[in-house]
Order: sequence, then C-alpha cells, then structure tokens
Amino acid sequence: MILLDTNILIHAAGAQSAKHGKARDLRDRAAAGKIEACLAAQILAEFYAVVTDPHRFQPPLTPAQAQRELQSYLSSRLGLILPKETTVSRMLDLLGSRSVRGGKIFDFFLAATMLDNGVQTIYTENTRDFEGLGEIEAINPFLAGD
Repeated sequence: MILLDTNILIHAAGAQSAKHGKARDLRDRAAAGKIEACLAAQILAEFYAVVTDPHRFQPPLTPAQAQRELQSYLSSRLGLILPKETTVSRMLDLLGSRSVRGGKIFDFFLAATMLDNGVQTIYTENTRDFEGLGEIEAINPFLAGD
C-alpha cells in the first residue's frame, strides 16, 4: 500500500504545474485501483487548505470545487487511513530526542498515522521530510520510474 502525499494531489489538480501530467496519471491510476494506494485524512485537509488559498494555488478552487474533489477521492478506490488511539504516542516515539520545530511535526504525525495503519511507503516530492524514519520509504514519483 502506498500513501499519496498532498503534493501529488496538488500537482494533479493544477493544470499549470510542470508535474501535472505525471501526478494526474498517478492519481487516476490509484483512484481506479490500478495501484494499491491510500490517502490520510490529514492529506485531504492539507489539500483543501492549499487549493483554496490564492496565495498558494493559482487559480484557486472555490470551496465547492475543493469539496467535490475531496468527495471524488472518498468515492474512488483509494483507501482512507485515519489516526488511531496510539498515533500520538507513536508520533512521540518517532520524535524521540529529535529537535523538531514548527510544521515539521505534521510529517511525524503523518508517519505515525501511516505506521499505525500498516502503510510504509509514501509517494511524495518531499522525500527529505521522511529521512531518518527507517520504517518509512519515501519515493519521489517524479524521479522514480513508477
């Protein structure tokens, strides 16, 4: 099972992105069940936050358009993983003695959610965000020969 990161969905939604075609193809194959993939609730919330923000996504989607996108993901063959009661404890274990600051905490929470749901691979443009988390394999599908 592969988790699709927010940046994959954003490139798939943004026709002006140089990575649009590859991201759209990956998203569509996953949604059709040709790739065993899933999304985390956190990814859906991050996607909505980015694509409706005119400072981060051009042209921004309206809230109604973004909601339709989210609904289409939920109606597809993509799985949805959710945090469990143990996810915060697992996140704290992953943090260990690391000096994590700011928004980096969200990567650790996502990693903990993945591990609590038996998902160990993430397709992301930001592979460095998951360095040092030996249980997680981060693959940049824009570089890999997926």
